Amino acid sequence: MSMIVIISVIVVVVAYIIASLYYPMLAGGAAYGPTPRKIAAEALKLADLKKDEVFYDLGCGTGEALIEASKLCDHVKGVEIEPIRWCIAKLRARKARVILGNLFKQNISDADVIFIFQYQGRINNRIVMKIKAETRSETTIISYYHPIENMKLVKSQNEIFIYKT
Repeated sequence: MSMIVIISVIVVVVAYIIASLYYPMLAGGAAYGPTPRKIAAEALKLADLKKDEVFYDLGCGTGEALIEASKLCDHVKGVEIEPIRWCIAKLRARKARVILGNLFKQNISDADVIFIFQYQGRINNRIVMKIKAETRSETTIISYYHPIENMKLVKSQNEIFIYKT
């Protein structure tokens, strides 16, 4: 009897982990791909993140960019839709406010700097439409790995793209 329970628990845990990889895509987002901490640090330096600015990581995953931003900035927020990654980010990035939710439903109008590492095309286009609709002019957008169409590129280096709205 106990072997059946153990096997059942293992199957449920494995199924949850597999489902968590695809849940963000089913909710209209992107699959998980971690940002290397070195890249996050380089991106924030390139964007010249300041102490008094409001920083968002939309789709913060396990919190690498949040950890680095918290070293430079007092107002750090991350949004993650997947509960396990949200929990990990919350535990790791203790100085940041980590929000469990859909980034498309999060109010980002107070953002000065926004970090994204999403997929090129449809998902980035939706995020960019949201950013343009909700943020004030001259908000800094950091996109890792994927360039953004129809935005004013300010700087780029090592697959890090810095834009202004």
